Amino acid sequence: MTKRLLFLISQLKRLAEVSNAENVTIELEREGSPIRVMPFKPARRLKEKPSREEEAEASLAEWQASRAKSS
Repeated sequence: MTKRLLFLISQLKRLAEVSNAENVTIELEREGSPIRVMPFKPARRLKEKPSREEEAEASLAEWQASRAKSS
């Protein structure tokens, strides 16, 4: 005998749509089991700032390239 589902898949999908649209967390409890549906937020990837040495090397390479073109 299989255990009865706490929530139907269609209910969870509907809650996920509302959660994403309204940017809120929805929490339900049934038979003592809490279920939370949270909006999906992709991880932010910050572009790392180059070090001073990397900036210096890049600007030196640009300068050398511009000097080579003008010669």
